[in-house]
Amino acid sequence: MKYIGVQEYVTCREGDVRRLPFGDNYFDVVVSAVFLHTVGKEYGQKTVEAAAERTRVLGEAVRVLKPGGVGVLWDLVHVPEYVRRLQELRMEEIRVSKRVTAFMVKSHMVSFKKPSQHFLGPGEVRLDWRC
Repeated sequence: MKYIGVQEYVTCREGDVRRLPFGDNYFDVVVSAVFLHTVGKEYGQKTVEAAAERTRVLGEAVRVLKPGGVGVLWDLVHVPEYVRRLQELRMEEIRVSKRVTAFMVKSHMVSFKKPSQHFLGPGEVRLDWRC
């Protein structure tokens, strides 16, 4: 970091993406670039277990995002799965880009905003983003 002049703004931490080493509502912005699809690969990419692991990691990204914060995911596959999970987690302003070609592979970017407040309606329960 010192070579590119951002060491006073950036801190690197090692941790498990399934249990991020940060408190709830910690970041203003969360970004994942061509990574999320690799989570759970030890189970095989198209298995229920791998999808559950990706869902858990996406929940962690939402958990550490401050209310009103913005998340951006750039990935190669599983974009509809990410959108469904973000909808389940009641994220706002979910947007999917047109196809982006990078590294000779087609991909998409998904952006979303964590609600500033969540009002519970009749019969509604508070969601735990760690699921």
